[in-house]
Amino acid sequence: MKKFTKNSIKQIVKYVKIFFEGTLKVESLGVFQFQQGLLKAPCNANEQQQSFVSQINQLIKSRQPVAQWE
Repeated sequence: MKKFTKNSIKQIVKYVKIFFEGTLKVESLGVFQFQQGLLKAPCNANEQQQSFVSQINQLIKSRQPVAQWE
């Protein structure tokens, strides 16, 4: 299980896009699962977790490249 800080949003988006399915842990927010390239909120999620999941999924759906070739 990969661990991230709450502020590493771009890294989380990249991880979810690459691996498409799995589990990750966000410091101070808890454990999240992702399926079909989208982050899922835990069944007993609070407002902070719901907001975080929404923010991540919005970035994933925007289809903007996470990293660019130089």
